[in-house]
Amino acid sequence: MRIALAMLLAASTSAYAQTSSNPISVPEVMPISDGLPQVTAIKVREVAEEYKIAKKMKLRPMSQSLVTTGGYYDVLNCVDAAGKPRELWFDIGMFFPGSYLAK
Repeated sequence: MRIALAMLLAASTSAYAQTSSNPISVPEVMPISDGLPQVTAIKVREVAEEYKIAKKMKLRPMSQSLVTTGGYYDVLNCVDAAGKPRELWFDIGMFFPGSYLAK
């Protein structure tokens, strides 16, 4: 399931990157992670990527929270097209202020 999701995201991200006029791009090759639990959090370079990934997954973000237990994570609380709640976890340790102090 994760590999299929990653392949779907990679294909749709590539098509989106070709038509988008926004200078912020989602990586062409998505990591094999689904962002559902903390252990498979999707690594991002900036917050804007989180919202683009949620959009590609056809999820509507409702709120965002910061989790600093075990690392630095953003959690997007989203709903899918059917109205079912979903959480997406993003690893923000690459850019979060102060995260270098924990290393």
